[in-house]
Amino acid sequence: MEKGCAADEFLRHHGMHFEGMDPEKELEKLLRAMEDDYRQGGKTGRMIPTYVGTYRAPEQTLDVTVIDIGGTNVRSAVVTVGPAGICRIRNLQFHLTPGVEEETDTAGFYGKVVADVRENLVTDEIGICFSLATIPQKDRDAVMVAGGKQIRIRDMLGKKVGESFRRAMAAHGLRTDARITVVNDTVAAAPGGQAATERQAGFGGYMGFIYGTGINLCYREPTGEWINTEAAVYDTFPAGDLDEAFDAGLIDPGQDRLEKMVSGRYQGGLMTCILRSAATEGVIGPETGARLFSRDLTAKAISAFANDPTGDNLLANACANEADREVIAAICDAITERSALICSVVLTAGLLRSGAGHDPARPVFITAEGSTFLKQKDFRAKLQKRLEALA
Repeated sequence: MEKGCAADEFLRHHGMHFEGMDPEKELEKLLRAMEDDYRQGGKTGRMIPTYVGTYRAPEQTLDVTVIDIGGTNVRSAVVTVGPAGICRIRNLQFHLTPGVEEETDTAGFYGKVVADVRENLVTDEIGICFSLATIPQKDRDAVMVAGGKQIRIRDMLGKKVGESFRRAMAAHGLRTDARITVVNDTVAAAPGGQAATERQAGFGGYMGFIYGTGINLCYREPTGEWINTEAAVYDTFPAGDLDEAFDAGLIDPGQDRLEKMVSGRYQGGLMTCILRSAATEGVIGPETGARLFSRDLTAKAISAFANDPTGDNLLANACANEADREVIAAICDAITERSALICSVVLTAGLLRSGAGHDPARPVFITAEGSTFLKQKDFRAKLQKRLEALA
């Protein structure tokens, strides 16, 4: 049997192959689920209305502290913005997000973030992008409603992000009179694209798409209301038995099902589960299998192999022969295709709900961000083809 066929048969047997998903049917299922959640106004933790309006450039130049609290890293900088847009970005910093390596509590989480970014807390305006699920408030703050991405933070649910951040600033002896605005990172991406292209004509709408440590989508309803979909939470897509086995070993089984099937935070663990099963079933030879069982893979390791299957990287070095190398490469490619299919359905659902993009002369501008989107081999090409097929 051809190695590609062996990989395909293995994935089909476990319900993991992209051919087991009908994009049109998956789109119908997702749209129904989104409509049900939209009617509940964000009470389900999905399809969350925001208080973000249309972007307008400031009339005068001002400095803003920007902080992006992501699923892996905290990024911060001081940004100078004016009538012509962003003029300057200075003191860009990266720090590991608290709770990734070891469990913490709310005070410890915000205390560590403030300690890391304190050099940039010198402006009258602070904008915080937060990647975990929050419910926006009219006072520009947001309440934490769910964890995720395997970040371990005790006693955080139900607490305001900006209020907790301000309390941590006070504990560090810093000024506490700055105005703090909290938005979801995907929500920030959508009007961010609008801000970047406001001097250009011809766009019929804007969306934000994050595909990195996690996955999420923001679009604008025909009413003008920006919606944070919290796409990671949806469970409408059919999962295979190896998806289920992987999920069962995590700290939050049953939650964030879509995200666990595609996003960078979980790709290494999911692929470890898949390849170990392939080795156990004899799809991969015993010598390669023994090496695969010696350590867990990461998304970075998967990416390194996909880009250079014969290079000096962990997964390539685990391959005892060319036959196994071809099988593993075929499995990686098929799982990437599945991710592209799922993401194409998510994006198309947002486009259809927005009502924009029907006129070829006025396309929708999608701000796409995230390490997985930018680095996963062949993902963007596969996503483009899937989107065109659904159009």
